[in-house]
Amino acid sequence: MPKRLFFVVCTIALFVLFVFPCTGVNAQDAGAPITIWHAYAGQQDKVDFINYAIESFKEKYPEIQFEEVPMEHSSYKTKLNTAMAAGNPPDVFYTLPGGYLGAFVKGGQIYQLDDELAKDGWGDSFIPTALSSVQFDGKTYGVPIDIDAAAIWYNKKVFEEHQWSVPETEAEFDALCEEIKAAGLIPVALGNKDRWPATFYFQTASLRFNGPGMLGKYASEPESDLFKTAAVKPFEWLNKLATNGYLPIGFNGMSEAEANILFINGQAAMMVNGTWQIGMTNEADKEIFELGFFGFPKFEGGYGDQSDVVAGVAASFAISEKAENKEACILFLRHLTSMDVMKKYVEMRSTMVAVKDATSEDVAGPVLYEVTKNLIEKAASMDAFYDTIMAPLATETYYTVIQGVLDGTISATDAAARLDEALRVQE
Repeated sequence: MPKRLFFVVCTIALFVLFVFPCTGVNAQDAGAPITIWHAYAGQQDKVDFINYAIESFKEKYPEIQFEEVPMEHSSYKTKLNTAMAAGNPPDVFYTLPGGYLGAFVKGGQIYQLDDELAKDGWGDSFIPTALSSVQFDGKTYGVPIDIDAAAIWYNKKVFEEHQWSVPETEAEFDALCEEIKAAGLIPVALGNKDRWPATFYFQTASLRFNGPGMLGKYASEPESDLFKTAAVKPFEWLNKLATNGYLPIGFNGMSEAEANILFINGQAAMMVNGTWQIGMTNEADKEIFELGFFGFPKFEGGYGDQSDVVAGVAASFAISEKAENKEACILFLRHLTSMDVMKKYVEMRSTMVAVKDATSEDVAGPVLYEVTKNLIEKAASMDAFYDTIMAPLATETYYTVIQGVLDGTISATDAAARLDEALRVQE
């Protein structure tokens, strides 16, 4: 080879090696970082999990630049809504399924995942009912992460000390609460500062009185009064908890974490919450606290099957339509919902996940496995969390009227009418 040609070839080769180093990925993957937003800040078990998921992703794909933006749940919705409205969304983001995600889908802001889910059996790895929570008009716009069920959690140590029995009816529940008050304890630890914790009380009461599927009826029965009538009794029951003194003083200004402290310290006998409650009590003093659970008691005159459970997908992740590096975003979602990572989720958070066979007995632990077998599998039906199905403006009304009913500023009748009206508005 002539010296001049050899020099040119070597120069080109060195240029290529310098500009395009051998990373094993294409130029797109090595480009701008992908951003992920989540609402796990301030919740240590969730922080531990997302840290594990992100660090293991970085180890697997060190060539992908990655930027994490953690936020607290109480402010997350506002910040995400603002970013979406401004046309500056994150690439990958935590979102509630159902109506909340649906509003973004309707606005054309979410990347459709069906083609990707069809590859390598990824879509088949999810529990079908869980995947349906992120589907709209037959198309999929996110991946579900965890499945939560609402239950009444109680401190077995306190119940044993006072020889209290698990109530099976509403009357027995009321009588138990009076006994707990007489013993100088708080019957039910509610911290409703963020407004969503009290929704489990209302929705389960609605299940007991009205049966499941109430929100779906707004499309099929537009001429009926629906919640305008049906929500009155559940709201009255909710108000009774407050007026009878079954809740902590200042519950509407108390956080879920603060209410949990009352519970695990033995100051409150019971707490209504999702299955993440198991993880929230892992560090409790075993000398004074042992976690137990029971389903909501039967309500006299209730129309619904009294074994119905409030349960559904609590969180999901989606990709913005504007994300430049969708390949890397998809890799992250695949990693996040892989069997190994989801089993780690169950182990670290003690809650059920949306991936088939990941909530196994070996990682779930005895309480969660018992919830799965004795509450979820025996339920006549599971009603998805209302605030994950409702459109955003209806959800805001839902939170507002529940908080108002609890503090006595809104009557049960007015709350039912306002909720019914809000649910008829199509945003």
